[in-house]
Amino acid sequence: MSLTALEKEQLLDEAHVLIEEMGGVGALLDGLASRRKLSARMNEIYADILAQYPDKWVALGGADVLAVGDSMDEALSAMENLGIDRSAAVVRFMDTNPPILIL
Repeated sequence: MSLTALEKEQLLDEAHVLIEEMGGVGALLDGLASRRKLSARMNEIYADILAQYPDKWVALGGADVLAVGDSMDEALSAMENLGIDRSAAVVRFMDTNPPILIL
């Protein structure tokens, strides 16, 4: 589907409004950097978390496990009950039997 110049301009205007509503470009870049750090930390300590919480959904924030649940919804609800914003954590399933991928 090809967009007209007017449609492209309207989409860009909407994108600019959304970015500003989210705090601007700087806030988005800071959020992405924070997310990368959390993901890297989760990867670093994955084996330890897997051993402690097998087959559970785990929310990691900073260096700490913030919430654990049998489902993603349960882990997210536990975070909410603690007053922790979802954007402050990486949530991952600690799968003791991950699928084998052949690439």
